[in-house]
Amino acid sequence: MAEQPRDKMANTAAATGLTDDLVVDILSRLPVKSLCRCKCVSPHWRDLISDPDHHRHLPQTLAGFFCKDFNNGREVWRFANLGEARRPLLISTPFTFMPGYEDVAVVDACNGLLLCRPPKGSQHHISRYVVCNPVTKSWVVLPDSGSHGDDAEDDESFVARLGFDPAVSPHFYVFEFVENSYGTVAGVEIYSSEAGAWSYKESQRNYETDLFEFSPSVFVNGFLHFSTIQFEVVALDVEGESWWVLPTPEDADDVGDRDNWDPGFLGRYQGHLCYMTLCYNERDLSVWVLEDYDVDGWVLKVTVWQLAEKISPRESNYYQLITIHPDCNWILYVTGLESMLMAYDMDHDEVHVIQNLGSRSVMSCIPYVPLYGKSLTDGN
Repeated sequence: MAEQPRDKMANTAAATGLTDDLVVDILSRLPVKSLCRCKCVSPHWRDLISDPDHHRHLPQTLAGFFCKDFNNGREVWRFANLGEARRPLLISTPFTFMPGYEDVAVVDACNGLLLCRPPKGSQHHISRYVVCNPVTKSWVVLPDSGSHGDDAEDDESFVARLGFDPAVSPHFYVFEFVENSYGTVAGVEIYSSEAGAWSYKESQRNYETDLFEFSPSVFVNGFLHFSTIQFEVVALDVEGESWWVLPTPEDADDVGDRDNWDPGFLGRYQGHLCYMTLCYNERDLSVWVLEDYDVDGWVLKVTVWQLAEKISPRESNYYQLITIHPDCNWILYVTGLESMLMAYDMDHDEVHVIQNLGSRSVMSCIPYVPLYGKSLTDGN
């Protein structure tokens, strides 16, 4: 039986009788996508969800990107909102809350934390790494891993990634990959914030591993996942004991000539590991999700045909893939000479302009999901 108007009025009256604290507590139990829809219930609910004092209690989604730029030959980092460019920035750079580390370079981001390197020539450069939470303005300076030897200028040749899952543990991990003389992975230095120390583990691979460093890593299910130029996805646990090789969707489907393909671009999509493949000849993009770690665990979610023509029909076919939105069906990328931040809506086959990043030299964009809970202790 359909709900009568009187019943609807009673439900509305009951909802308006809830205290703000109770409403926030209820909203905190919703997934991010449902929470975003709740902003449309009423102006009051929208204000409650947007209130900075409530952020630590509510789930968060992608807020923006840390973009690397060059200004007069000098590397600089800045934050770009995912929403309107005129909205106040969530995070200001340089990081003035870290005295002596204001001009760090952002190496990686994971669930609200940033892995950073002090700039070369800095008196703090010997520290190699800083992990910080920019919204709570807390940070930890890591000791040297010991794998750099005496060459203080060689640390940028080390690929480093961050692993952190606040839903599982308050502790984070830093993975620093150590190469052998052939340029392939010999092992990994792993820093545990719980132990406060590094430990070295040799690679458990039976053959050479070449990191595809231009693909971001993904930390999910307790494993750091990264792509190799051998068209594999390697899953590494936080102890460095397990180096688990996952067959990629290309391997399963036998796509043929790999000279026309780039190793997959990793992301996190609706809580799962996501693998995006791009064929350079056809400019098509396939989005796969790993729903099960079995041999046939990859599930094809969507294939976007002639993506380059859809996203930049009036410009060159160049675009730089950034990520897939973790909570909705948007592919985010930068295109054009002026570095336009764009989104392709897979559900509606539509292109949205997010904002002009205002630079011809944006080199990389690192997605950032804020964490408002207290997760780090000030290391100073």
